Amino acid sequence: MQIQELIAGSTEQLVALFAAVLPDSPTARVDQFDEPEAFLRKPSSFVLGAYVDDTPVGLAWGLQMRSPSGVLTTYLHELDVHENWRRRGIGSALVAEAMVLARRRDSTRFWLSTGGHNEVAQALYASLGETESPSATSTTGGTSSERVNSTARS
Repeated sequence: MQIQELIAGSTEQLVALFAAVLPDSPTARVDQFDEPEAFLRKPSSFVLGAYVDDTPVGLAWGLQMRSPSGVLTTYLHELDVHENWRRRGIGSALVAEAMVLARRRDSTRFWLSTGGHNEVAQALYASLGETESPSATSTTGGTSSERVNSTARS
């Protein structure tokens, strides 16, 4: 397996990655590449693709944010592995590579979350040594358990 960071100019590869891993996502169905390319060009964003023999099998994307105090935090917004490739360490490898990328970009914190209903993600995060935070109110007014992994702190 190979993990690759997609960079500016690799928009077609980004769309193909989403089409293979998340075929129902809006990114997989774009017909113009302006927005995906703009995302890849932003210094605060990143996309990682996982490939087995050049076949896209997983992806992760996120953002780096600076707090008013100057602390840089990398937020892993989405992590997905194609269902035919799960439970083979691909998700763990994507998270590990995202953490390496965060450190390389001088983030001192790394954050990811999932709802309490996502048992697959919860199991992955538990295997990485996550810590659980209290329940939080979602933007839709419901509550869900959030998982936070802060092992990228320096």
